[in-house]
Amino acid sequence: MMDTKDSMPLKERIAQRKVSPGTLACWWLGGSGFVFKSAAGTVLYIDPYLSDFANGVFGIGRAFPPPILPEDVRADAVISTHWHEDHLDPGTIPVVARLGGAARFIMPSSAMSRALGWGMKREHLVPLSWGQVATVHDLTLTAVPARHETTTPGWETPDAMGVIVECQGLKVYHCGDTEYDVRLRTLKAQKPDVAILCINGVGGNMDAYEAALLAWQLGARVVIPMHHHLWAAHPDNALATLDPRLFADTYARLGGTGRVVLPEVGQEIQLDPEAGHGGPAQ
Repeated sequence: MMDTKDSMPLKERIAQRKVSPGTLACWWLGGSGFVFKSAAGTVLYIDPYLSDFANGVFGIGRAFPPPILPEDVRADAVISTHWHEDHLDPGTIPVVARLGGAARFIMPSSAMSRALGWGMKREHLVPLSWGQVATVHDLTLTAVPARHETTTPGWETPDAMGVIVECQGLKVYHCGDTEYDVRLRTLKAQKPDVAILCINGVGGNMDAYEAALLAWQLGARVVIPMHHHLWAAHPDNALATLDPRLFADTYARLGGTGRVVLPEVGQEIQLDPEAGHGGPAQ
C-alpha cells in the first residue's frame, strides 16, 4: 500500500490515474467521502459532501474547501449510505446527476425518495437494502447493516447502510455512519482486506475506541479512520473523538496487526490485497 501526493487538481489526478489490476486507488474527500478507481477505469464515489449545504441549514460550515467541485465529478456510480445531508448532499448529488452523464446513484429507499423530489430521473437511481448486491462494471457492491441512531426527531435513518466494495478479489468495507453493533462483527466472515471506519463518536457514530475494537475484530489488513475532519466547529465537540491517532493507538494496544493509514484530504491511497500486516500508522 502506497500513498502519493500530487499538485494537480484532484479531478485531473482521478482522470489520469492508471490503476494496476487487482488494486484500487482511492482519495479521501473528508468526512465519510471517498473516491475509488479500478483498473478498468470504473470510478465510484461514496458519500461525497462537496458543498457547504449544512452551513445554511444547521450553521455548521466546512473546515476546508472541497477537494473537487460537484460540477467536476465524473463517476460511474455514486453511493449515498443514508439520506443525511453530508452523505446525500443536496448541493452535490443533483449537480452530478445533471452533468455526470450515465452515473448511477445507489442508496437506501429513504434517500431515494428525496432524490426523486429533487427531480432526479428514476432510471438513474438504484435502491439498495441490507444484503442486496449491485454491480457496476467490474465492481460488486454489497449493502451491509449500519445502526445510525440520532436524537433529532425527523432525522431517523433506519435503513442506513454500510457497503462492501469488491473488485478482482479485493474487498473494501466502508461502514457509512454507524454505532458499534454486534452485527458489524459478523462482517469478519466477509474477510475484508480494508476497513474504513467512522471514529467521530457523536451524531450516532462509533467513537475512536469502538472503531478500533471493530477494526481489531474484523482482522482487515488495512484500516482507515474517517469522519473526524469535515466541520469547522464540530457539534458536541466535547464528546467527539476527532484525533485519528487515538484510533491508531487504541488499535495497537488491542493487538491489531493491520496497517493503519491516517488519510489526508485529497491524498491518494493505493489499496492492494498484498499489503502486509504491521507497519506504522501514516
